[in-house]
Amino acid sequence: MDLIIATPRLKLTLVTSAERGTKELEWLHELRSNEKATWWSVKEARKDNTVKYIWPINLYRRYGEGYQRYTTDRRTHDGAPKTYRVVYAVHMVVDPTADTAKEPAQQRNETTRFVGVVALVSSDANSLQLPDHLILPNPATTTPTLSTEISYLFLPLAWGKGYGTESVNAMFEACKRARAFWAPFANVYVRAIVNRENPASLKVMAKTGMVERGVYEWSGEPIFLAGEWTVRSTLHIFGRLLVRDGEAE
Repeated sequence: MDLIIATPRLKLTLVTSAERGTKELEWLHELRSNEKATWWSVKEARKDNTVKYIWPINLYRRYGEGYQRYTTDRRTHDGAPKTYRVVYAVHMVVDPTADTAKEPAQQRNETTRFVGVVALVSSDANSLQLPDHLILPNPATTTPTLSTEISYLFLPLAWGKGYGTESVNAMFEACKRARAFWAPFANVYVRAIVNRENPASLKVMAKTGMVERGVYEWSGEPIFLAGEWTVRSTLHIFGRLLVRDGEAE
């Protein structure tokens, strides 16, 4: 997977850990402590009447004052399949020039500002369980397909600039190039779950090649979402085959 992805306005850096004292942990803390940035981030109720975040799909396990990464080749004690994770910190380029994007990503030395995170993580038993017509469609091959889910968060200073669409598309292209990363899977399907009341994310989906597969009426244990406790939400389900067996790299 690319360590750095450069677009005309953004630099994406691959996050593999966020230990205590690192800039990665500082970035995550800034993001997670911003109420507006986490407005649509699901939070689960605790018995002590506090909440915990469920984002991005168990990306990190809290460990001391840092976050311990689940490595992609680690298997659980019960022999469950390994987890695949692609996580990029998104940085906006301060005062970009017309020639900036022409330089190799590794050589770009411009001033940047952290603005968010995009992540693609393989689905597991903890993922939202959906009815058959909303899950992975049958691809035109018998090759096994890995199901993944996309998530992202951005600081308010980055809203309304198209950074969500730009960074998601950049990550998708990186995932397509890194076929060896997904081994032994030759097909990779990505889904997205967007709340009906979140029009900004609905617009991002429309600009990233995602196809709406339907609407799901969720109900369950209380969660804290968009400033209030709720036990039901209307969710738009999107998906696409990101990596397809037989496609040219």
